[in-house]
Amino acid sequence: TFEKDNDVYYFSEHRGSFANKKELHDIIYKKSSLVIFAISITRFEALKAQKILKAQGHKVSVFNLVWLKPFSIKKKYIEALKNSKYGGLVLDDDYADGIGKSIANDLNLRSGKKVNVIGLKNKSAGFHPKVDNLPPNTKEIINFFYKLTNA
Repeated sequence: TFEKDNDVYYFSEHRGSFANKKELHDIIYKKSSLVIFAISITRFEALKAQKILKAQGHKVSVFNLVWLKPFSIKKKYIEALKNSKYGGLVLDDDYADGIGKSIANDLNLRSGKKVNVIGLKNKSAGFHPKVDNLPPNTKEIINFFYKLTNA
């Protein structure tokens, strides 16, 4: 598709996901508490968080995003958001003020549901345990869920 037109294309795949050999499938509930849209490496943490929250009795849908530009909002995204109790959450492996915020805004405008974003912390990234700036992990996703839902 890229070679056939002049559009800008952007897809995200973190090197940390290269070892994955399994297809990542979306998890969709008719009525979710929250709908997660996970970009790149955050998909793995989102799926772990979803599994833990499910075991605790919460229905959380997860959509695995790879094609970010052009971003195509699928009907199933809007349906899931409209049927959710608390809206959506975009997980980004970059800063929240980037493409994640743009995607969240588009989803919000189309669905009428609030869509939050979490990504890298707003600090410079480094490559040492004391200064590393990593994407949202399972614990942070679960903590966000409980803060959002007041559960």
